[in-house]
Amino acid sequence: MRSFFVKSVLVLFGSIFVYTAYATDLSVRIFSDRSYAKMKMTTVLGNYKILDGQGQFIADLSTNESVIMEVNNQKINLYNDGKSMGSYSNISFDGEGLKAIFCLSPEPSKKGQERYYDDHLEVSVEAASLFLINVVDLENYVAGVVQSEVRGISDKPDFYKIQAIISRTYAMNNLKKHIQDGYNLCDDVHCQVYKSRNNMPIILTATVQTAGKVLVDSGNHIITASFYSNSGGETVNSEDVWNLETSYLKSIVDTFSLSMKNAKWQKIMPKMEWLRFLKKTYNYNIDNVMMRDSALSFSQETRKVYFCGQIPLKYIRRDLNLRSTFFSVTCDGETVILNGKGYGHGVGLSQEGAVKMVDFGYSVEDVIRFYYTGASIKDVDELPTDDLGD
Repeated sequence: MRSFFVKSVLVLFGSIFVYTAYATDLSVRIFSDRSYAKMKMTTVLGNYKILDGQGQFIADLSTNESVIMEVNNQKINLYNDGKSMGSYSNISFDGEGLKAIFCLSPEPSKKGQERYYDDHLEVSVEAASLFLINVVDLENYVAGVVQSEVRGISDKPDFYKIQAIISRTYAMNNLKKHIQDGYNLCDDVHCQVYKSRNNMPIILTATVQTAGKVLVDSGNHIITASFYSNSGGETVNSEDVWNLETSYLKSIVDTFSLSMKNAKWQKIMPKMEWLRFLKKTYNYNIDNVMMRDSALSFSQETRKVYFCGQIPLKYIRRDLNLRSTFFSVTCDGETVILNGKGYGHGVGLSQEGAVKMVDFGYSVEDVIRFYYTGASIKDVDELPTDDLGD
């Protein structure tokens, strides 16, 4: 990971946007949730220099040129136009010039599987599959995350500014999350969703206009900028979900989320299936009449932490793959109905609530202060270096 102050560049549809900010090259594992032994790499914009694990030159790739990478005996066989370019333990594709963009597509290729990325690519082998790392400028990464997380959810620039700030904050606060694995972040929900580079002008503009800005608490430390889809009308204390108490991730009443798409959900299941689930999974005493009745008539007008019998609601959500912990239980004959509110863990910013606040005319700062108690926006270059990634 490299960190420095620099004039950085974002490119979209041929337009070049230059901004000055604290630039960090992140190492992001891509295709982290899938295994591929063969993949095509194509240069979309600019030129790439291909190097082996010792930094020795292999070849140059110009725009629209491709190579095939295929794992064989824990090595990467490299091909160009069907001709072998050698076998390697590690390969790097170093983008050159003002801007470099590449495309990765699994082979055999299917429509929609290809993904586009900025900057550089490092490739090795793990468990007979390609191990892919996108070495990417922080702001390019942020724009890609925003598109992957919330593409099309709003038509207001201020919403995308908010999402860019919190996505950048998350990245800077988690630089060491996968450091023992040899990279900073992964591209899945374990970190932040990052499935391609950004190609939306509204997101590009929001990223450029907020470049280098992060959220800090009252002590000027970068916060855990958690977010999710919809609060269901009330957010959650961080300690109620992660056993991590903070000054800024506090439960608040959130009426802005109530009229949005993911404000409500429902799950219906046979009564005995519900009861057997509780007994088998949590040793809940369904033979006790009072406990049985409580399990069939559980109510949450405001958020609770525990279900009947002190069962953490977060466990029930996980084990039944529910949209949230914010649900009530009613019984209709031999059927149990779980009427739920919200979508996600409920800690921090509700994306749909933020959309509504921006629609109502609230500023970026208003939304930040509402969902992150006592937090403020700062430039990352104003913060101590040793505060990054802790």
